[in-house]
Amino acid sequence: MSHSVLIIDDDASFKKLLELKLRSFLSEMRITSFPNLTEARKFLGTKHAQFDLVILDQHLPDGRGLELLNEGWFSGIAVLAVSSDSDPEMPGATVQAGAAYFLNKVSISEPLFKPLVLGIIDRNRLQTELSKARNEAMVMDAVRKLVGTLRHEINNPLGAVMGAAYILRSDNPNDEQSKAVEIVESSGKRIKHVLDQICQAVALEQVQKGHETVFHIPGDAPWDDEKKK
Repeated sequence: MSHSVLIIDDDASFKKLLELKLRSFLSEMRITSFPNLTEARKFLGTKHAQFDLVILDQHLPDGRGLELLNEGWFSGIAVLAVSSDSDPEMPGATVQAGAAYFLNKVSISEPLFKPLVLGIIDRNRLQTELSKARNEAMVMDAVRKLVGTLRHEINNPLGAVMGAAYILRSDNPNDEQSKAVEIVESSGKRIKHVLDQICQAVALEQVQKGHETVFHIPGDAPWDDEKKK
């Protein structure tokens, strides 16, 4: 499994050590790295990238890492803040700004580093899945409301058209009029059938067909046949 990692740190020696440590237990890894806030902001402002792991130094040439946290660049991502600063207020300040964890740089060589990083990656991937599911649920809710409105707006004029066709059929129409009535009634029934199918489909669960996730429509073979087995 490939892991996408963002490192914002200006200490070249530390970054080399950090990369070696990460590669010791992350076999496939893509690293994006910036040495200052300016370049990081430029990248984050133009790219929509999803990272499994963000490691953010707190002392950079053009500011402090917690500035990025306060600016909301990593909303929804568990960020690992790092620093060689032994100030006792540093961990609390970074967590208050939005970091999920704080680690002194010397601690990357300790046994706790590996489970901490793997835990952060798992948390971020779970959060991504939850956000995706939440967005999909919101989209489906909007679709259901739209279909409900569509059904209402179509049913009213459709009922009037079908009613007019019924009246015309009851009035001893000639052959040409009868054919016209048949076309109107057939088209009206087809519209109603399609509309009913759409309404049923958006009210049902998603199903997997091959490599695709679709919405099950009643009577859609071979899904119905498979469910009967």
